[in-house]
Amino acid sequence: MKLRRAFVVVGLAGGVLASVWGAAKAADAVRARPAAVAVVDIQSVFESLKEKEKAESDLKTQLDKLAQEENERKKDLETLQNDLEILAPNTPAFNEKQELLEQKTMDLQTWHNFQSLKLNRERVVLVENLYRKMLDAIGRVSQQNGYDIVLFKEKPADFRGAKPEALTAMIQVRKVLWSADELDLTDQVIQLLNNEFTNMTSKAAP
Repeated sequence: MKLRRAFVVVGLAGGVLASVWGAAKAADAVRARPAAVAVVDIQSVFESLKEKEKAESDLKTQLDKLAQEENERKKDLETLQNDLEILAPNTPAFNEKQELLEQKTMDLQTWHNFQSLKLNRERVVLVENLYRKMLDAIGRVSQQNGYDIVLFKEKPADFRGAKPEALTAMIQVRKVLWSADELDLTDQVIQLLNNEFTNMTSKAAP
């Protein structure tokens, strides 16, 4: 009976050692494989997106409409101001017109502030959505090309006009000091996103 227990204990110990050895070998294999690294100039991607261009065009159209409406509201205020100037002060008609002018002036300011906040929110949502799409596209392109990590590649440094005391800080924030051209996935990401946007808009067109 004692001998059987000894065999069981030895068997269990052997199994544990085998598992530990296997895990160690697997970990060594992972450590032995170097990570494949690529870079993407995300600013260039953002500036080259057809979807961004279309969204900015839509925002400009909206801004133009708001500017036109604001001009019309200001003309109404000018008309009220002109009417007020021909009325005798401290009369019921003057006081009524003055109150109306003050109310419309406050309404215009409130309307302007609200529209500005609304447009700012739309811009934030636009940038956030595009950023998420860029990250997704970068991930897909990286996997297709066998890369494990993608670093943020800035545009070439331009220190012209910089103050000497600021140069050190500007240099320290650089993320990628150098990378081979074949590691740059920027153009592939741009092409993928623009092709997908073109396909999406062509399907949505009547």
